[in-house]
Amino acid sequence: MSWKLREKARKLLAAERGTVFKSPGGKVTVALIYPNTYHVGMSNLGFLSLYHYLNVHPFILCERTFLPDPEDLPEYLRTRTPLFSLESGRPLSSFDVLAFSLSYENDYPNLLQILELAGVPLRSEERGLNCPLVMAGGICAFSNPEPLAQFVDLFFLGEGEEAFPKVLQLLWQMKGKGEGRGDFLRESTRIEGVYVPHFFSFSFDQRGEIKAVEAADEAFQPPRRHFLDDLDSHPVSNFIETPNTELGGMRLLEIQRGCKRNCRFCLVGRIYSPFRFRSPEVLLQELEMGGLRRVGLVGPCISDHPQINDFCSELLTRGYSISASSLRPQSLSPHLLDCLVQSGQRTVTLAPEAASERLRSLLGKDMRDDDLYAAVEEIYRRGISNIRLYFMIGLPSEQEEEVEAIAQVAKKIKHMLLVSSRERRPLGQITLSISSFVPKPWTPFQWLEFEETGRLQQKLGLIKRSLKGAGNIHCLHDLPTWAYKQALLSRGDRRVGELLLMVHELKGNWRRAFREWNLNPDFFVHRRRSRDEILPWDHLATGPNKGCLGAELDRAGLG
Repeated sequence: MSWKLREKARKLLAAERGTVFKSPGGKVTVALIYPNTYHVGMSNLGFLSLYHYLNVHPFILCERTFLPDPEDLPEYLRTRTPLFSLESGRPLSSFDVLAFSLSYENDYPNLLQILELAGVPLRSEERGLNCPLVMAGGICAFSNPEPLAQFVDLFFLGEGEEAFPKVLQLLWQMKGKGEGRGDFLRESTRIEGVYVPHFFSFSFDQRGEIKAVEAADEAFQPPRRHFLDDLDSHPVSNFIETPNTELGGMRLLEIQRGCKRNCRFCLVGRIYSPFRFRSPEVLLQELEMGGLRRVGLVGPCISDHPQINDFCSELLTRGYSISASSLRPQSLSPHLLDCLVQSGQRTVTLAPEAASERLRSLLGKDMRDDDLYAAVEEIYRRGISNIRLYFMIGLPSEQEEEVEAIAQVAKKIKHMLLVSSRERRPLGQITLSISSFVPKPWTPFQWLEFEETGRLQQKLGLIKRSLKGAGNIHCLHDLPTWAYKQALLSRGDRRVGELLLMVHELKGNWRRAFREWNLNPDFFVHRRRSRDEILPWDHLATGPNKGCLGAELDRAGLG
């Protein structure tokens, strides 16, 4: 093992508070893996909370692993150091389970790189009895796991706080009896939330569409999503504190899960339903266990929490300062804004998603122009100078003038703030964060096509030209080519796994992999799908049924 790599791990551990160290004897051992770097993964609440919950159980040892930093990869290869866990430095190949937390489709190639660095065969069918079991959970894993089906032995559908320990307890018991991995995988399917892709087979017709999905046994269908009835019994926070991450110095608290808005484009509101929230009493108890005084409130829309005002007041009374993620104009109260101002927050984020009322109505987003402008004016009047606005381009039926309207909205807001600032203070920064719309599984838009990347580039150019010379307005955007890959990985079937293997073998050369693959990726990305087509995720009971989603698509006028 490389001394240089081990020393870097030691320094990361030395800066942490809340790390768990256990002896592996008599336990089922789990390497919990975030398929990106330490700096990124240590801000992920689901990842850190699962680490905490697993280590609460005396029969489980859970340690963390991350994708190596780019500058460390040559050292791994030069010294032939196998990828190891952070806490003990044990090689990943010595663990019983390698468990991946999947939040973003574009991290899928990293999963294969991690398996290779660990010396674990990439395909499930190539792993022997002594190889670790590879499991995966997270929003990507249960919205559409199929592109990773040939690499992952077991997926968790839904929320894993309860299901994962049950699976590990079963493994621990069967391991003690000397039973094999095949018996374990079959038995694990009895646990709600478990999906073993090996027990399902796909066939395709001459057009390349899915002809049928067949289960090896009736007991295997349909795999059903598991969700928590009581969020208070499973607090979600960054139980490990470290300065070596994007949100270092802040205690993050998930105060709600799901969303009651059910916007037509949004995956979260569909597969994390029902909308649930945590009680302030439990959240305050959880805070007292940590040492940080700055608190980040996390949720799809924290201003929808029914007790948000009283909770924020209590936090300030106890000497905490608060920061908030995206807020909703219609539920944004002056009291909440005052609490943020007292805490020193300088930026508020709003998500209109589209610049016209017509498009917002089509998206199912109940926000009028007047709501947006009134919220911005109130935010500025209360003392917060910087505004961040989330927009999407490439939306269904989007017109060119509605794209250009994104710039016009920003200019109008700037004008409003300039008028106000003459009497108060200097103008702050208006940041536009623009992403390409990707139709997601389990939403009413799942049948729609992703827009051509060239057209998306043109739309971005139109917005930038419209903003040329406009001071105090900053435009950030994703790359349409990366959004294309996200669309492919979120909407593809098992055959996309072969493409991922090619990308891995070609060291990340997607362009060459697209040329050499025996399928056209546009088939998955740019093709509108018929309502009676079998979709890659239809055999899973993860979200709303197709009838409800189709009716919602009709109400949007897109059926």
